[in-house]
Amino acid sequence: MKKTILTLLLILVVLGRWEYGQQTNPQQHETTVRLVLVDVLAVDEANNPVTDLSLGDFEVFEDGKRITLNSLDLINFQSLSEDRIQEHEGIIRKKRFFVIFDSINTIRRMLNREKAKIITKLNELIQAGGEIMIFEMNESGGIQALQSFTSDPELIAQAVDRASGSIWVERATDDLVYPIIAKRLDVKSKRGGSSSVDLSEGIKETSMEVYQYRSRLRFEKSLSSMLSLMNIIKEYPGRKPVLLVSGGFPAVTLEEIMQGEGILDRDFPSNIKKDEGITSKIGHADLKAAKIFDPFKVLQKGGRRYGDDIFGDLIRYANSHNITFYTMDPDSYLRYVLPDITEVGYPSVISTARIKDNELKNLKYMALDTGGTALQGAKKFDNFSKNVNRDLISYYELSYYPKRKKADGKYHKITVKVKRPDIKIRFRKGYFDYKPEQRESLLFASSSLNPGLFQEIDFQARIIPFVIDKDYSQLWINMVIPVQDVILGGDPYKEYKLLKANLWVDDGKGKNALDARIDIPFHLTPSFRSRLKLARYFGFNTCSDKINLKDQKYRVVFSLFDEESSRLGTVEQELIAPALKKDQDMKIINAVFGRIIEAHKKGKNFTLSRKDGTLFVDKHLFHPMGTNQFQGKEKISLFMQIDLSQKPKQLEPEFRLFQNGMELGGIMGNLVKNTWNKKAGIQNMLYQLDFSAFPRGDYDLRIILHDPTTGIQTEKSVPVKIL
Repeated sequence: MKKTILTLLLILVVLGRWEYGQQTNPQQHETTVRLVLVDVLAVDEANNPVTDLSLGDFEVFEDGKRITLNSLDLINFQSLSEDRIQEHEGIIRKKRFFVIFDSINTIRRMLNREKAKIITKLNELIQAGGEIMIFEMNESGGIQALQSFTSDPELIAQAVDRASGSIWVERATDDLVYPIIAKRLDVKSKRGGSSSVDLSEGIKETSMEVYQYRSRLRFEKSLSSMLSLMNIIKEYPGRKPVLLVSGGFPAVTLEEIMQGEGILDRDFPSNIKKDEGITSKIGHADLKAAKIFDPFKVLQKGGRRYGDDIFGDLIRYANSHNITFYTMDPDSYLRYVLPDITEVGYPSVISTARIKDNELKNLKYMALDTGGTALQGAKKFDNFSKNVNRDLISYYELSYYPKRKKADGKYHKITVKVKRPDIKIRFRKGYFDYKPEQRESLLFASSSLNPGLFQEIDFQARIIPFVIDKDYSQLWINMVIPVQDVILGGDPYKEYKLLKANLWVDDGKGKNALDARIDIPFHLTPSFRSRLKLARYFGFNTCSDKINLKDQKYRVVFSLFDEESSRLGTVEQELIAPALKKDQDMKIINAVFGRIIEAHKKGKNFTLSRKDGTLFVDKHLFHPMGTNQFQGKEKISLFMQIDLSQKPKQLEPEFRLFQNGMELGGIMGNLVKNTWNKKAGIQNMLYQLDFSAFPRGDYDLRIILHDPTTGIQTEKSVPVKIL
């Protein structure tokens, strides 16, 4: 699918009746209180928590300029009541701890070796009055919740035991091992002698390309998983401590891996500009990872984006939501420091110790920059008891109002100083002042990558590939939104409501083809509210420009965000591109249920309206239904597209209704209109069907087509529900 798909028609008119009509764009008038919270951990020289500091003991600087503090609160969990809840200004805080197992980058056998010790340390937290939630990052790049918040040691042990780790990451560096076949005889020498040619450089280049490609994929999966996790936990109040059990985030920049190994000098070759990436002697691929997936592109940063830049944005996102990471590597670095043990004659392009060192540096960066601790080496579990348990006792929460009245979409550094010289403090190093559209885009990126985690709104949606030419289709988009829960579920006196939808389409392998936004405004006048109360669902349509669906299958994710309730829901679909074959076959490409009304003006037959995605059919407009559910006495229409080798002389479909595999009878169908699309080799047909003879229930409508011209017959089953 080419980039031209980005011309998706996003002009969406919300319908004035519960199904049809027109709305004007809302004008929002909202005031947001902008308050920056800074969590500060303070200990004395003996590493004991300090709980007697006052507001005057702190100085806070934003971008080097001292700011005026608004308040100081000591969140002290030792002094809480028996229910371990502290409430301040209406916010309820609990002593909570998040655990995430990185099964993308963690060696399975090393994780299994340390699971018992991890369980012991987590039990220490719950014995001190804490609750724990456990997640896992899996190799598909998704997030799975292994255990919701609990203080039950048995449930925690079971969740930790389910964390799998990876059986592949241990073999990742195998790509860097190459055989010493550095010379071969050249028997074609003109002088009759022999000469030798060095082959090792080419082998090294290929090895590095493969390793770099696989590291990039691991990085992208790790990035998407972490972003999704943070979008899940960011709404919890107060400081959010997270234990990340990981073998390390892969370095995706070739320069990071190879510097210090005598393979790549700090200066780039004279014929390569640094911003072009390394592409010549090292290999044909862009090993500087310029094309890696970047969910933070919404921040509108110019130029080429590399892995370390994007990883930095991930840390800033954590800081912006008071998320603190404690990173733990279950592996032993010592075994990487020892000389690489490989088979004789099979050296490694790069020292595995160097690779491991870079991956651990990423974990240290994540922990230290968010105010946490990196737990690595032989004493990591001792340090867990000393640092993590201590940090969960108490912390200070400073607040201030930024001088900017509106978010500027930029990162701002924070520095905290304490006037007492015997105090050591840790705090987040800054925050990104996200604009509303940036926050929404990052949220949509998370929901598109891990749709199963975002199910707060129960809606329905689908894409239909509407064929217009032999090589081109339009994406026909149908959505169905619950009225009572979503549209009318908020403030009953609010005049305007805005829902935001996002459409994500990729090739199923993570290659993004489309990421488009749709704003859905509602003008909720009293009369419109009254009409909506009679409806269960609100349906609307839109369509894209013409596109060429080159791949056979696409992964589609619809995300729907309700600003008023801050809820987000997703619908995932597999889109099968129509494979048109101009031979003797006949195939039903599309079968779409809907309703028809009289059109105010006549359009070209079987074309989609660029205004609201309805289908022009003679003097009618066909509105597709987002679901195949309808009342038995309703007048229901069925639109079909049939792929044919030639224009049929007579094509009369049969409609039969089945239930549990048994035929119950035929359905009467009256032809409304049919036309032949010569360019596409498609017969467009619209029929009106009568289901009134059948009771409520779930059925399969079987459409049977027979072409008397060629003698070919085909059929298609469509599930329906009569209400």
